[in-house]
Parts: sequence; structure tokens; C-alpha cells
Amino acid sequence: MKYLTLFFLLVLPAVASAQTVNGNIDAAFAVGKWKESREGVSLFCVRVTTQEDVLKRDSSGACFLTEAHASAKDSVTISTNTFAVTDWDEHALTAVTEFYKDKNGDQTSESIPGAVKFVIRLILNFETHQMAKIVEASNESSHGYHLVDQ
Repeated sequence: MKYLTLFFLLVLPAVASAQTVNGNIDAAFAVGKWKESREGVSLFCVRVTTQEDVLKRDSSGACFLTEAHASAKDSVTISTNTFAVTDWDEHALTAVTEFYKDKNGDQTSESIPGAVKFVIRLILNFETHQMAKIVEASNESSHGYHLVDQ
């Protein structure tokens, strides 16, 4: 884990100035910073399937979004979330994850009284090389994030 953290501390800031969104029907990749929060972003999406599913043209995908947030000098918080791909073609990709948080902001289950449901959508456009993240909370309005322009 410490090597992964070191990788994101040293490599992500250097690559983040390059803001890249690329992909096709089999894999997608994005790296950059959110305009709205300045957090470093790294995304990798891949088809998760078996050879049999590929032959039937029935394969699904998964995305792994890692975000690095510097809250103070020498203090970086890194989080990684897994997203299920809901729509993927040669032009674009949409992936979604959902979870619940309690009043303290800790992840919890739906059955906890007062738990707030969060739905996060990632939208990648391979033709315009743009990526957006939309965060929807059941108790408030949604927030959008976009990668800094290239």
C-alpha cells in the first residue's frame, strides 16, 4: 500500500498536468484534475468478462477511479472506488456506483437510520476527450465535476 501511495504522490501530479481521456470499445483511461476541486484523478476502465461472454458479445465492464486530495502540506488523502459500466460503445462510456453514508460521513448500509444514498456517475466521451463526474445525494442537489481542459 505504501508503494501505491508513493506512486500517486510522485507520478500522478506529474501526469495530471497532461489531462488525458482516451478509450475505445475495450478499454478506457483518464488522468487529470477536477476543475471544481483540484483533486488529482486517475481512471482505468476495462472489460470484465470470460472468453465465452466475448463470443456471445455479452461482456460487462468495470472502472477504477482513484482521486488524490491534498488537504494540507504533506497530507494527501487517496481514495479508490469501483464503478460498474452501464453503457459502453466506441464513442462513450458511462459507469455508476452507489453507496450510503451515515451522519458522520462514514460509509454504512441502507438500514442505518438517517443514511444518505449517494449515486456517482462517470461519463467519458472518447471523441471529445472529456470526462465528467456527477454526484447525486438523496438529501441534496447534485454536483458536477469536469477534468481541467487539455
